[in-house]
Amino acid sequence: MNALLRISFSLLLLINSPILLWAQSATNNEGFTITEIVIKDSVPAKELINRATAWAQKKHPKYEKENAVGGTTRVELDAKFKIKPKELNPPHDYTGVISMHVKIEVKDGKYRYTINKVRHIADNGKNSGGDITKDIPECGTMFLPDMTWRKIKGEAIRQANVVAEDLKDAMSTPVKTISED
Repeated sequence: MNALLRISFSLLLLINSPILLWAQSATNNEGFTITEIVIKDSVPAKELINRATAWAQKKHPKYEKENAVGGTTRVELDAKFKIKPKELNPPHDYTGVISMHVKIEVKDGKYRYTINKVRHIADNGKNSGGDITKDIPECGTMFLPDMTWRKIKGEAIRQANVVAEDLKDAMSTPVKTISED
């Protein structure tokens, strides 16, 4: 009886193991993401969306904002930073941009911002690293060695934090509307 019970349990485990492995791999694969919910007491959603829209339209000296799309509860855009090697004649020229997607969602008294899809795109095309969460760049380690790829990833994370701080500062200051003039 014990042998039959062991065999049936082993068979059951063997049959269900692919299902168990698949269930564990269905996690969030977003990669690098900065998300924060900021509480703004007694600030209506309309004022917060006006602040987010004003921030999206305002020029910034360190980065460019592109593809801004707004709505009644959400603003989305892409931010791009220029990046270039600090050496005079670099062995691996990765000059290009670091791009990231920024989404701001507002409700009465609070807003949430999400910065994700952070990528490195080289001007020459062959040295593009792609998604910064990957251990190996898209172009391969022959064009971007490990140390260079780590520098790019560190710079990308620093720049994402610059965008986050700039956004929080902009969402703290009231926006003048036409009716207030």
